[in-house]
Amino acid sequence: MSIFYTQRGMGVRDFHLRKDVLLGNPEDVKAPPPPPPPSPVMLGMTSNSAMMVKPEAKATRQRANTEEAVADQSVAFESDDKSKELDTPINLRQNFDALANFSPSVKTDSSGKAVVNIKLPDNLTRYRITAISVDSGKRFGKSESNITAKQPLMVRPSAPRFMNFGDKIELPIVVQNQTDKDMTVDVAVRATNATLTNGGGRRVVIKANDRAEIRFPVSAEKAGIARFQIATTSGSFADAAEISLPVWTPATTEAFATYGTTDQNGAIFQPVQTPGDIFPQFGGLEVTTSSTQLQELTDAFISLQNYPFECSEQVASRMISVAALRDVLKAFKAKDMPTEEALKKRFARDLDILQSRQNDNGYFGLWRRDNERYKYPFVTVHVAHALVLAKAKGYKGTDEMLNKVKPYLKNVESHYDQWHKSPEVRRTISAYALYVRNLMGDNDAAKAKKLLTEATIQKMPFEALGWIMSVLVDSKTSQVEVANIMRFLMNRTTETAATANFVTDYGDNAWLIMYSNRRADGVLLEAVLKAEPQNDLVPKLVRGLLDHRTKGAWS
Repeated sequence: MSIFYTQRGMGVRDFHLRKDVLLGNPEDVKAPPPPPPPSPVMLGMTSNSAMMVKPEAKATRQRANTEEAVADQSVAFESDDKSKELDTPINLRQNFDALANFSPSVKTDSSGKAVVNIKLPDNLTRYRITAISVDSGKRFGKSESNITAKQPLMVRPSAPRFMNFGDKIELPIVVQNQTDKDMTVDVAVRATNATLTNGGGRRVVIKANDRAEIRFPVSAEKAGIARFQIATTSGSFADAAEISLPVWTPATTEAFATYGTTDQNGAIFQPVQTPGDIFPQFGGLEVTTSSTQLQELTDAFISLQNYPFECSEQVASRMISVAALRDVLKAFKAKDMPTEEALKKRFARDLDILQSRQNDNGYFGLWRRDNERYKYPFVTVHVAHALVLAKAKGYKGTDEMLNKVKPYLKNVESHYDQWHKSPEVRRTISAYALYVRNLMGDNDAAKAKKLLTEATIQKMPFEALGWIMSVLVDSKTSQVEVANIMRFLMNRTTETAATANFVTDYGDNAWLIMYSNRRADGVLLEAVLKAEPQNDLVPKLVRGLLDHRTKGAWS
């Protein structure tokens, strides 16, 4: 230590880039011990599922190297043990429970002592023992201790949590030598529903009180459960463990749509090409026909219905999808599509969830009615949007919530707190509130023009422009403003030959409005359809939205 940590000068607190390095002890790098005399053995299974090492009847050949595996997934090893020692089975560790024992009621003897017999699981680890005592409910005591379970030779598989069909992994196995002498260790692995692509046997030298990681290349054969049995042996020491992990089917479904027009009774030829990266063992091809291209939204709709979380924004988004597509849902013929009755029950439940989260002032909490750390005016506007669409489609139970939220929308600016300092976020929420009020029949074109004037078109976020333009289109005195917005959008769109999209950046404040560029594209698509239905930008925006999906849905 004195060589590495040299004497420091007066006043020196940090010392970097030391010029002196202490070399390792040459004795630590000595050559590994010579291998023991050959005595081929075969790894088999006993009837009680313990792994056993048995002597072969005849040694048919000498091993050329330490990684050679024999047929039927058994592995030949060289061992220096006598044959009578090799008949001892290796206990297979399978029970890896974290809790070794729980004794809720143990009585002491007259001297205050109690004995609890504990059978430890197969984990080789340290267990914490906690004892809590009570005497007639008046006096209490607690004490802790620990016990360590270990073996001279230990094997610990460190497999991944799962595999997919077709995966190729390296199975890591840690072998630990807990003795004071170097060990020559034979390691054997065998598997079911998985293939050991580079043999199942290894021989390694592990230094005293050290460990080594050995990796076995594995490939998954088919979906199901892959089981691995790992055994190690060195002289009289041995250990074995068994693990299993699921092998999932990687197949996913995607919907693709094509469309066209025909005024004849003849057949239409539609070429279909098989994707190049498929597994032929899984899946198939299903073809459905529909009178609308909305069939292509099947995966996105199902994704919303199956989304596992239910904050107010997520519930409202699910309701918007049902309300917007209610008239065409029967065209969505897919395996996982909920029935009409199931959708009705889910919609009624969603209304109850939202009603339980509404405050007296109309505000909707994100997860509960009140006592949340952050307030989200955007979420309240979004929920109001869902309720308006639900009422328009004939769903009951929305009037009370809508009557409460109307004043909130009209004065949404008064509800911005210290987190809503960004002008872009404020303008976006205000524009969204104007849009929802317009859907309610309360067109406030004057406030929309004022907001547009204060921010200017150039500084207004794209989706805010879309919501404002939707309001102004319904006003007979706003043709000039609508034309100016359209001109600005046409000059700012990101286009390719077939697609178009818009990009807005809210910086670190995007979380306040759950922002995504795809939502902005959807808002602007609706606004352009209202203002100029025949505009060339419309099909490009549609194609751009569809192309940004992952497995049929937007993230």
